[in-house]
Amino acid sequence: MAAVTRRQYKGAAAQTTIVNAIGAGDTSCTLAATTGWPTGAEPFFVVISPGTASEEKCSATISSSVLTLTRAQDNTSAQSHASGATIYPVFTATEADEANFIASRLTTRGDLVYMGSGPTAARLAVGTNGQVLKSDGTDPVWGTDPTTDVVTTKGDLIVGTAADTVNRLGVGADGAILMAASGETTGLRWAGVEDDQIVLAGQIFG
Repeated sequence: MAAVTRRQYKGAAAQTTIVNAIGAGDTSCTLAATTGWPTGAEPFFVVISPGTASEEKCSATISSSVLTLTRAQDNTSAQSHASGATIYPVFTATEADEANFIASRLTTRGDLVYMGSGPTAARLAVGTNGQVLKSDGTDPVWGTDPTTDVVTTKGDLIVGTAADTVNRLGVGADGAILMAASGETTGLRWAGVEDDQIVLAGQIFG
């Protein structure tokens, strides 16, 4: 199923007629009245010549009293309609199916629905205990929480090892100091202290 389209609805849209006759290939018509009709930019469905052999449903947008039509919707075919043909907004099987499709993606407690490839509605199964929701640059994914799943010991540090990547730097020995170390994966290391002297890059400073 293609991406679900946001549509607008008005509960008091009055039945009216089209002013001009339209052929099967025409893409617009003019309404005799617009009392209660939608006025926003989002599309909505209409039915033309309901209850006749020429019944047709179209997707429409409105500007003043002119409808721009996408013909032959909701399993109907494009038809010719005479001036004075009945027209009004409707809720369609297409819309009901879209809503049902989204709801049916959810199968397990905690599932999420997101816009997947296609684009179409897709299911993201609930993660495991303690996981957090992240982005992989395209889709949402479950991943580890660095505040709970990376550190393991009192005094551990969370450090960057690459772009958008973190790792654990274990706590140093008592009295050790933290220093930059470009050769280390974490870019840091603990430096030892001996007899109140600091050991840096093989030199002793006292």
